[in-house]
Amino acid sequence: MKKTVLLPGLILIQISLFGQNSQKFTSIGEALKQPGKVTWLEVNRGEDKSLDEIGNLINLKQLYLKDCSLTNMPGEFSKLQNLTLLNVQNNQLTSIPEELTSLNQLAVINLRANNFMIFPKVLTQLPNLREIDLAENPQLDINDAIEMLAMVSKLDFLYLSGNQLTSLPPEMDQLSALEELHLSNNPDLNFDEVFSILGELTSLKILVLAECKLESVSTNLSRMKQLEGLVLDRNPKINIAQLGDQLEKLEGLKVLLLRDNSLESFPENLEVFSQLAILELSGNDFSNDEQLRIKNELPNTNVIF
Repeated sequence: MKKTVLLPGLILIQISLFGQNSQKFTSIGEALKQPGKVTWLEVNRGEDKSLDEIGNLINLKQLYLKDCSLTNMPGEFSKLQNLTLLNVQNNQLTSIPEELTSLNQLAVINLRANNFMIFPKVLTQLPNLREIDLAENPQLDINDAIEMLAMVSKLDFLYLSGNQLTSLPPEMDQLSALEELHLSNNPDLNFDEVFSILGELTSLKILVLAECKLESVSTNLSRMKQLEGLVLDRNPKINIAQLGDQLEKLEGLKVLLLRDNSLESFPENLEVFSQLAILELSGNDFSNDEQLRIKNELPNTNVIF
């Protein structure tokens, strides 16, 4: 839910859409004792017996129902018309009721680790929806999902990590507002094709490809000239020299993350990395001498070990 702290001044650093909340509750029972004061509620695992009364929390803005074994969403949710964030991660949901079209203020929805096969069409009718997390729904029909996502006009942040994807539909370029895309843990993707398709998505600024078993770096990466941030964490066989050849053509790239890649050295010529504002190399195996060399040769780049 925009937790990644990576890039100051850009969308990649998302602390929260909503700032501080005056009242936070972790029990429905306690929340129902003073319903008008509740703006933030996180329900503990198994405490779903009172969900049918949740519509009484008329000022609720953020609702967390993770790990609650939910198989459906109660119709009472439709009464939460001030809700801006809904997190139902790690449940057993396959659909979202049509009644949720009343949630006109909803900006963020986390559907990670559920059982969705078809994208919930109701989400296309929420006028302020900006962030959708569909990660770890491996049975999701990606072609149908992208077709539906194109109808979410303000969508600027999308998670599709861990979905066993092998390809992306060319219709990705219809996600005209999308600025940040997470495709981590999809090692069977055809990245030559992926970079070509995403190169047409001119709004895209941040691409996250952690744990994708990347080795060689496709020349099509250089087509993504709109990129400002690239995350390649936990790809221990990635060819850094090839990566550098493509980065040279990405003049707008300012942040590169290569964390936890078992790297011991960097190419002798580091000039291509000098365009970066931030280069994060934490969790690797660089010697002290190699760290010093990299820092000395990149004096204008914030290199983090």
